[in-house]
Amino acid sequence: MKSVRFVTFGCKANQYDTQVLREALLRRGLAEQKENCDLLVVNTCTVTAEAGRKARQLIRRVHREQPETQVCVTGCLAENEPEILRELPGVRWVLGNGEAKRPVNFLRELGHEVSPEELGIPAGITQFQGHTRAFLKIQDGCDQACSFCIIPGVRGRSQSRPAPELQAEVERLVRAGHVEIVLCGIHIGHWGRDLGLALPDLLQALVDLELRAEDGAPLDFRVRLSSIEATEVCDRTLDLMAGHPERIAPHLHLPLQSGSNDILVAMNRWYDTDQYLAACDRIRGRLDRPALSADVLVGFPGETEAHFLETLETSRQAGFCRMHIFPFSARAGTPAATMGNAVQPEQVRDRRMRLSEWASQSSEMYARSLEGVEETVIMEGFSGLSGRYQRIQVDPSLIEGPPPPCLRVRVSVEEKEALDSTPEKRSYKVVLNGTPIGQPTAQGSPA
Repeated sequence: MKSVRFVTFGCKANQYDTQVLREALLRRGLAEQKENCDLLVVNTCTVTAEAGRKARQLIRRVHREQPETQVCVTGCLAENEPEILRELPGVRWVLGNGEAKRPVNFLRELGHEVSPEELGIPAGITQFQGHTRAFLKIQDGCDQACSFCIIPGVRGRSQSRPAPELQAEVERLVRAGHVEIVLCGIHIGHWGRDLGLALPDLLQALVDLELRAEDGAPLDFRVRLSSIEATEVCDRTLDLMAGHPERIAPHLHLPLQSGSNDILVAMNRWYDTDQYLAACDRIRGRLDRPALSADVLVGFPGETEAHFLETLETSRQAGFCRMHIFPFSARAGTPAATMGNAVQPEQVRDRRMRLSEWASQSSEMYARSLEGVEETVIMEGFSGLSGRYQRIQVDPSLIEGPPPPCLRVRVSVEEKEALDSTPEKRSYKVVLNGTPIGQPTAQGSPA
């Protein structure tokens, strides 16, 4: 095999896993290409039935169009339904999670000889191809048992990667040019529990990491927590975020799932709405205008209109900068799949639309609160992502030469494009602009 294509479905942890496998094969001399490849590696997700359907559909299409391509399926779907995947046309290897997906075992399964030198290759990745930001998987697995989630069954118990290994990987990624490192996993709030440590210990190690280029210039970078349960944001974590706002992004993604206590109990979540909102208040009391985002499920079995209205009210009180809203999807093997009391599809669509309308308003209100704030923006062209999880545009005429990987700016808020022609309902898209701080403007005066 001389060429390979990678396709990834699912979460940040899966995207990281794909990069691990990519580097293993590229080190063997395979070239990455999209068309007419010898090998297709599909890293799958099984969180929803739709994710599984898309993966199977892709495999069938590739075999129909490129029948000579050999297919390797890995990831959570491969762990959950290996026999079904083995029957798909073109599939030669089905490798689940855990040991099967370690680079050495992955290469051996694909028929490669593994040299003694390769056994000593550092764990993790050296770059995150095509991105200014890089994902870093700090742990895998989950010890919780949410009634809607199949992930503990396909990824196993929580396992943490050692802090020195992660520090070394951060150094490699920063030296490769990545200026933001996103800490991801399946349940990152549980990092360190199996090592006798806690997440703030890892954050402290990354805060203390001082890197310099060959000429002695400091190599600046920041880390971002990808998703953490609200009840697991402890005082030590907030102390570090408050004390090092340039090293740790002031953004926390706090899965809510439902704003109704009855539904949270049915989901087997371990908090109620008062505890969740209290955590949001505590975070806001310690940090300067932090960005709080969340996941919410609508249409969970037994969810009534009254339950949905409670979720809407909880979301209003939380004041999220962004909400990821998903319709409930039953997964075979989870308690929720056999609960009955299914919500009608038209009701799910209606509730999702109504919650999305509020989410848009909440996002705009948060964006407007950032007028005049100074932000470090991780650039991708002439726009980028701020520490507070906002997309910020920068006028190219204010930057000398090509855009840098990161830029310090002062935020301004602009309203563009009326979204509704009815005067009493008229609203506008909010656009955040950034003026570089300390750089000459087009007129030559300091920004």
